[in-house]
Amino acid sequence: MGTINIIDYLSGLTAYVFDIAVLRRIALDRGVLDVDDCSTLDDKTKDLLKADLYYTAYISPNIWASSTHSHGSFSQTIGSQTIYNEEKERLYKMFMRIYEQYDDKMLSEVSASDSNLQWLD
Repeated sequence: MGTINIIDYLSGLTAYVFDIAVLRRIALDRGVLDVDDCSTLDDKTKDLLKADLYYTAYISPNIWASSTHSHGSFSQTIGSQTIYNEEKERLYKMFMRIYEQYDDKMLSEVSASDSNLQWLD
């Protein structure tokens, strides 16, 4: 079986579709952008990468626009994504559990961004 690069690995960690720039930023922030073989990642790093993706989805708008990538005669369209408030609550619980498990630095960023959070029915 072949190796998988970090961008492919990140894009397969969740059901959400992220722009490649987002995946690169997360990999860069976690210091794994140059990893060519993701089988070398430890469980802590894998968990924190997943938490970062969940956090990114959580702070994103509820509706993500569709996008189209084309090159020559090749074209790929990815449909829009909608995240409902119930899903955002679930995402919050998942990434907070991981960040708390590893006492990660993102806990302070989440606390700062949550200071005015209110769920509306």
